Amino acid sequence: MANFLVLVVMSAAGLIPCITAAVWMKAGKVGWTLTLFAILGACLALSVQASTRLMGVDPIKAIAAASLVFLPATIGCAVGALLGWMIERQRVKKFQGK
Repeated sequence: MANFLVLVVMSAAGLIPCITAAVWMKAGKVGWTLTLFAILGACLALSVQASTRLMGVDPIKAIAAASLVFLPATIGCAVGALLGWMIERQRVKKFQGK
């Protein structure tokens, strides 16, 4: 049951930013997508730093948050941004008749 819960948490953490970034990129909201990517990357960096240094956070909880939530979310956001950009590029090519 614990393995299933880990899989669900990681999938949700990766899919939500992926879908959000893809929709925003397709709509032309590049700034919002970059902001989401920057926030997730900063949370990942802070979690990794908190796991190795004394920052008032339990190192086990920090590395668990980094590996279970922030790493899949950052990767999902990057993949979603790429997917949205590719969809928009394909739609522009069809519209121009190329």
